[in-house]
Parts: sequence; structure tokens; C-alpha cells
Amino acid sequence: MKTARAGLAAFEARAGQAARTLLHHQGYDGGWGLTLTSVSSIVNTSEVLPVLRAAGIAGQPVRQALDFLTGAIGEHCRPRHKGGRGEHTRFVSFGLAGLLSHPRFFQRSGVAETAAWCVGWLGSHRVDHGWPEALGLDDTSLHQTALALHALAQLRDTLHALGPGLQLEAGVDTSDLLEQVEPLISHGVHGLLYHRRSSGAWGWRTYVDTSPSPSKTALCLLALSAVRAGTGPEGEPAYHDSPRDTGGVHGCVQKKRLSEVVAEAGQWLLHNHHRWETFVEDDKDVQGTAWVHMAYALCSQAAVRAGAGPHDPRLSKAWRLMADLWDSEAGMWNEPGASGGRATIRAAYSTVFAYEEAMRSLARIDLADAASEDVGEGLVETRIESVVLGPARTLLLAVRDSDDVVRCELSERLFDLAKAVHDAGSAGLPTERIARTLYVAPSSVPKYVQRLNRAVATALGGAPVRLLLASTVDGVSGYRFARR
Repeated sequence: MKTARAGLAAFEARAGQAARTLLHHQGYDGGWGLTLTSVSSIVNTSEVLPVLRAAGIAGQPVRQALDFLTGAIGEHCRPRHKGGRGEHTRFVSFGLAGLLSHPRFFQRSGVAETAAWCVGWLGSHRVDHGWPEALGLDDTSLHQTALALHALAQLRDTLHALGPGLQLEAGVDTSDLLEQVEPLISHGVHGLLYHRRSSGAWGWRTYVDTSPSPSKTALCLLALSAVRAGTGPEGEPAYHDSPRDTGGVHGCVQKKRLSEVVAEAGQWLLHNHHRWETFVEDDKDVQGTAWVHMAYALCSQAAVRAGAGPHDPRLSKAWRLMADLWDSEAGMWNEPGASGGRATIRAAYSTVFAYEEAMRSLARIDLADAASEDVGEGLVETRIESVVLGPARTLLLAVRDSDDVVRCELSERLFDLAKAVHDAGSAGLPTERIARTLYVAPSSVPKYVQRLNRAVATALGGAPVRLLLASTVDGVSGYRFARR
């Protein structure tokens, strides 16, 4: 595990270096292509934006990339004989995800309007049980359905965060757009569950009894997990996890909750780790380009999302491969397989998501361990009875066995963190939602939680205390207030 631990320990530095490499090769039009010298595309530009976010970059390069997407999505989706690149679902799904990669810019000119256009396109071009690879095909594509569902879940969460009835540009209203998004999410969930195997996996092809596909299983797991993770404007779950039919495509219908589906898919991936831990999976369903999935990274991310520990020995070969694929000279991660080992944006995109998932998991473990150590043997943790959000970024704290109210002054970002979790109620708030509120990478959230807890402890004279606790919120990582 030494190589795997070294890769995780070096992640933040490598993400920063990769971001600098990508910024140096940003196209004049604001976009990127598959390699550092390729023509800009919607897909690859949308893959770069999360890498920049992981490195904490959210300035002019991001605005230029968003401008590229708002101008390119509609143009690229036109038929080839009309000057477009083809009516492919992936252009819309990746494009929508790219527009949402930095939520603070959602109200930037063109972003909300283009997102609404993507929703309209997905609403008009769905097929039975999902979305096709390209228009004119009736068969559902698991790849495209998972991509579309994941992006729609992100948009739902962004609209909830903005609040109901907010008027955006070009007549886009958050409530109206949410009314269009919700049935599309239900359509995507139904489609993925329909194609699920009784083993807990998904096949390489839809409607055909092919062998299970690690990459398709990981994509479906991540999409369904994103649907479950959201919270509504009042902190309530955005998705009610009631039992639903699964497996209809093969005639063996089972009733499952999404939480069960995600957990069982994660177990399938761990049990079959030898099938993907060093594997790049070809996807011949994707038309117009040679497409491969970085299975070693994609499945590692999905397994950790489903509850596996990052240091599970069944993930060790995959982490070792990701560490070995780092090219310090290129300042990027290489893509193994048919590409000949060259550095590609797709390799960076998949690897960054896998590392971020692992870092979030490790941060939750470390935070819990650190909290236990901070209390110390024989010390009784101070219990906070109530918290009131005061003026000028202050918290008014009442603790057990004391009549005094303690004022705790905070920085703007720490106060925003406290307010976001406070407003979410007793259930708490998912890490992803906190990250969007603070405009930081999800992997940075635990550090801000630690700082907030230290600030509260200092205000209480160094007493052992935690204001926020790591928690599971709707099946994903999050934080809640430690009020008793």
C-alpha cells in the first residue's frame, strides 16, 4: 500500500500541477481537446473544469471555459450536414455537467439559459428506459443515461441551493426549471434500474444479455448515488428512497431502494476487482469517436462512494496504477492502453475524481480520530445546548451547566459554513452541498470543519468541544450540528 498512500498524499500537489499544465494549453476559444494539442470540444472542456476546481482555480480561465460551452453546446449538437458535430447525447450531458462544475458562476451570462436548453433537449429526445447514444437510435445507452442522470441531479441541487422562484436570465425561473428536471430524473432512475442485473451489476450492452461491465456498473452507481445525495431547500431529502422495481429487462423484477442498489453495486465491484483494477474498458457503443473508460479510476471512485475504505486491499492495485501513471515531466496523468501512454485530459479527469472521493473518505476518518484524541482520556466533552446565528458573523453559544452565552466571532467563510449546516436542520448537509456553498473543492470541506471547531473551542476557553460532526446524510458523507 506504500505506493497507493504516496499517490494519495501527493494528490493536492499533483492536481495543482495538472491544473497549471492545462491552463498553459487552454485554447484561444477557452476550451480544451482530448490531448493538450487537440481541437476544443464540449466533452474535454467539461472534463477539465473539475480538475481546475480540485486545484482551487475559479477565475478568468473558468469564465472563458464556460463561455466556450455556452456557445458550443447548441452548435455542436446540430446534425453534421448542418455544420454540427452530430446529435449526440454526450454533448448535452457533459456540457450540462461542465456548466454546473462551478456553481458560483451559474448566474453568469449564458450559463442558466444554456442549462435550460440542455434540459429541453433531454426532455425532447429521451427514449424508453433512458437516453440513446445519438438521435435516430431507439436503444438506450447506459453510458449516456448515467451521464444525463448525473448532470440532472447536479442541476436539481444547484436550483435548490438558489431557492424557489428566482428569476435568472432569458426568462429562466428556478422553480419552472426544477419542474422540468424532476420528471427527467425519475425517467433516468427508472431506466437504470430497469437494466440492472440481479447480481447488482449492469451489462456491457442494454437489452442484450452480455457479461457485466465494471465501468457501466460504476457509472450507474455514481449517477444513482448523486440522485440520492441531494437535499431540498429546507434541508429535507430531495429524493424519497422508496422501494422501486429493478431488473425488468431480464424478466426478474426485484423491489429495491436506491440505497440498496448503490451498496450492492459497490459490493459487486469489490468482489470483481480483478476485472478492472488495471483495466481500460473500450465502449464501442459510443459513435463518432474511439471511447474508453478509465475503469481502474472510475470503479475505485464508485467503490469508495458505496462505502469501501480507500485503503481496502482490493483497491490497492488501482491506486498503485494511478500513482504510477503520474508523469512529472508532462505535469499530467498518462492514459494507459491504446493511447500509447500519453497524457490525456480524460485520464486526469477520471483520476482526480477517484482521488477526491478517497480524500473525502479519509478526511472523515481522520476528523473522527482527531476529535477523539482532542477530547483525551478522562476529559468530558463540553456539550453545546443551542446555537444562534448572531450579527457581524458571530455565533451565540449556550453550553450545558452554564447560564452564560458565549460569543464566537468567525471569518466570513467559517460563518457561511456554520450557517449552511445550521439552516439544513438536524439531518445535516452533504459534503458536496457544503462545497458548493463555500465555492471550494469537496476535499477541502473537512479542513474548514476543523477550523470552525477549533474557533468554537477557543471561544469556550479551550474546552474540548465540537460544533460540527461528520455524519451520513442521505447515504453520503456530510456534517451536522452536535447539539444535544
